Amino acid sequence: MKSKILENRLKQFEEDIFEGKDVDLKEFYRLKKSLLDYNGNRELLELHMILETMLDKQQNELMNKRLNLLTIWSTIFLPLSFYTGVWGMNFDDIPLITGDHGFWIFLGLTILTIVGMFRYFKKNKWL
Repeated sequence: MKSKILENRLKQFEEDIFEGKDVDLKEFYRLKKSLLDYNGNRELLELHMILETMLDKQQNELMNKRLNLLTIWSTIFLPLSFYTGVWGMNFDDIPLITGDHGFWIFLGLTILTIVGMFRYFKKNKWL
């Protein structure tokens, strides 16, 4: 009887993982402990281990996507920080800073950099 209950719970987790639903990890690992304590059906424990591997893979893929996006945003803002540092210097000898069109050149360069990097990332299918 206990074997059937554990099997039903495991099948529910299997369906949830394959459908991409969120899985309660505490309950998932409680089920593993129950399977280890029960020692009845080795196939159920093997299925749990396979599902655990799949769940880890899904979580790693999600983490990689988030880190990829964070890296792209950092790459876009790095040159903008450089431009801001150069234009923010308090020197009169630097060309374009004291000129009448310095602000507009800075703004154009900033927009051109953002659009250029965005197009580059889209072209390479990184975004």
